[in-house]
Amino acid sequence: MLRSYKSHSFINGLRFSCVKAVRENRVKFIISLILILIAISVGVFVAIKYNNSKSLSSLQEINLDDFKSGFVGSSSAFFSRTLSLTVNVVILFGISFVPVLFPLAEVLIVYRSYLFGLNFALIFILYGLGGSLTAIIVILPCQLTTLFILLMFYLVICKINSNCKLYGGTDCNRFLFLLLAFLLLIVVNLVETLLLYLLNGQVILVI
Repeated sequence: MLRSYKSHSFINGLRFSCVKAVRENRVKFIISLILILIAISVGVFVAIKYNNSKSLSSLQEINLDDFKSGFVGSSSAFFSRTLSLTVNVVILFGISFVPVLFPLAEVLIVYRSYLFGLNFALIFILYGLGGSLTAIIVILPCQLTTLFILLMFYLVICKINSNCKLYGGTDCNRFLFLLLAFLLLIVVNLVETLLLYLLNGQVILVI
């Protein structure tokens, strides 16, 4: 009973922190959403413009044939994406201590958004109906969730840092949110990898 109460309190506290962070950083949140949508759109446009294998290979700096073996659903791909996400979280965590570095956080999130738009469009161009269904069912929700977690993590950590400067040691549970963000991203990555493995989709995935 006590454990259930603590879990409920933690979830409520997390929800409150997220809502408060968005409310107090409304301008940053809106700007981020707009830039994310623009970056995704640009990625789609680039994929459509360079819709031949030679150009796409050049853009991706990788051989597209590597995706035909179902590599994206392998354990190696999972750990590669995990490493990438870990680096992203650590960078956002470090940037959050200096408010003027907000543009750098935007660059990171916007770049991931661009890659998502690019790769999502490439699936439709290169892999037909099967790949498109996999993209819509698996990649679209998982990658959007990943972007949302990264954005919310940054805003919440910025809010915590602000509170720490104003009130000292109160509410300075930065590493708890760092761990939580990392675990949430791992779960999303794991679900995505398992679904890609089960569906055996020949798709391109942002890492």
